[in-house]
Amino acid sequence: MIILCLGDSLTAGYPGYGPAIDGISYGYGNEKSQYEYWLEKMCYEYSIQKNCYLLKDKSYHFSFINKGIPGELTSNLLERINVDLIKNKPKPDYSIIIGGTNDLGWGISPDQIAFNIKQLHEISREGDIVSIGSTIPPIRREQSSTEYRQKKNQLNNLLVEYFVENGISFADLYVGMMNKNGNLKKDCAYVDGLHFSEEGYKQMGMILFNDVFKNLLDDRILKRR
Repeated sequence: MIILCLGDSLTAGYPGYGPAIDGISYGYGNEKSQYEYWLEKMCYEYSIQKNCYLLKDKSYHFSFINKGIPGELTSNLLERINVDLIKNKPKPDYSIIIGGTNDLGWGISPDQIAFNIKQLHEISREGDIVSIGSTIPPIRREQSSTEYRQKKNQLNNLLVEYFVENGISFADLYVGMMNKNGNLKKDCAYVDGLHFSEEGYKQMGMILFNDVFKNLLDDRILKRR
């Protein structure tokens, strides 16, 4: 199973890791500073737990491709989705699409961001690649940035409504990475309060696993019985 991960710095693993965007050379930095590392590890360990790998069934082997580029807007993702996702060889079975944080920082309206994200999912699914979504995670100063928080809440509500109405599996990174005060958990945050530490990317991978991939694996196991 090939899962292509399309997004910005939170997909790339910034600042600890930089993926190989060309798909030829290797990435650089701390490979554990990316949610893809942890998500693949969790899928593998769960498959072992369920004895799936004893069957030597390739449908239980998950390969994650990191196509994150720091600083990108959702409009940038739309510009490169055909090259980086639809035309990727071999063809991905799934896509994980996470974006919108940078758009909010640039003052782009929640409606426009949601529209762009919906387009990304529609393009993926029209290309026969099952898309997986997420809400936008919190930052360290989430609660003290009132206007920013209100726009993010509006955007996340629009996204959840879209995912539910269209049967798109998604991870709730906003709630999952939030502390009791409503901000990004301290041990998950890089010093800038926006990007993630290694622990943050591990938590991100864990939320994606628990919200989406555990169910995906369980469904495959049931179909084999």
